[in-house]
Amino acid sequence: MKTVAILCATLLIPVLQGATPMPDYTPAFPTGAPNDAYARYFKGQSYLARLTEHADRTGVPIANVTFEPGCRNNWHRHTGGQILVCVAGEGLYQERGKPARWLKPGDVVEIPPDTDHWHGATADRWFAHLSVECHPETNKNTWLEPVSDADYAAAQPRPAQSKVLTPREAALARLSGRAAAGDIPGLKRACAAGLEAGLTVNEIKEVFVQLYAYLGFPRCLNANAAFAQVLAERKAAGKSDIVGPAPKTLPADADRERLGREKRAALFGYDPNAPEAEWQRFAPGAEQFLKEHLFCDVFARGLLTDKERELCTVSMLSVLPGAEAQLASHRKGAEHMGNTKAALDEAESLARAVR
Repeated sequence: MKTVAILCATLLIPVLQGATPMPDYTPAFPTGAPNDAYARYFKGQSYLARLTEHADRTGVPIANVTFEPGCRNNWHRHTGGQILVCVAGEGLYQERGKPARWLKPGDVVEIPPDTDHWHGATADRWFAHLSVECHPETNKNTWLEPVSDADYAAAQPRPAQSKVLTPREAALARLSGRAAAGDIPGLKRACAAGLEAGLTVNEIKEVFVQLYAYLGFPRCLNANAAFAQVLAERKAAGKSDIVGPAPKTLPADADRERLGREKRAALFGYDPNAPEAEWQRFAPGAEQFLKEHLFCDVFARGLLTDKERELCTVSMLSVLPGAEAQLASHRKGAEHMGNTKAALDEAESLARAVR
């Protein structure tokens, strides 16, 4: 008997504007309407979107089921079995008498007939899965008792972690991650959430200025275009956002090489006169631009503190494939600037989560 799995992450664009809360990722399938017909068999809010219009002819009913964080269904069984294809978020699946299984996008669960089981979202993530009804002409579903809070807590893939980032810091991490990933829908939601968390318009723009130094102009320009759309939509809805102070600029005759060298030394905690690394000698042009432009011109703009800028950098690099060495280096710099390891772990998690 194959071990069952299931769940998937959730998410979607509501069928009716404002009818469904936004999940923490960009959906691949519609979320549908609140699953009211089966609400008595769920703890928490779920949503249902039937995907097959001609199941009567194909014989394969398929639906997308979305779970808000903490939502799960009761123990139940199917006389004909069921197949679950996880499509988003993080979920849980458990058969009676067996350990719970942690589900992620791409996991497939084949549930044997007459097997007691339950599935749902983890405590802190949305979850969505496709539900395929096997042998629909004879398949009957029997709902059983609710999953106890103790059993649900024991099934979690990780212990609940207290959040250490402030709302402002969490907003910066999400902005940095979604902008670096090029996830425009997620970035627009992060921009709106950042404004609601108290970030000014110019502070959010500053995240994208710093982004270009690590991810290039395409990401920077696309992020600013998305942010401009968010501001226009909010203005049309009657919301007024604080622009905030303008960034600073250095005089043309500033000693940028010295200032950049000193800033980098302050960030990473080493002597600015220490011997250069091999890569610095190999690529002096890159070394020059790092010191004079990134660590001097960009960091001198203000608006964000050095601690916040390093938090943003860690968040950006955490979603960039192949940047493991740079991420490790900037984590050290971020800790040197006062960010804790727990704060950086949380920032990376927020940056990587599609919202």
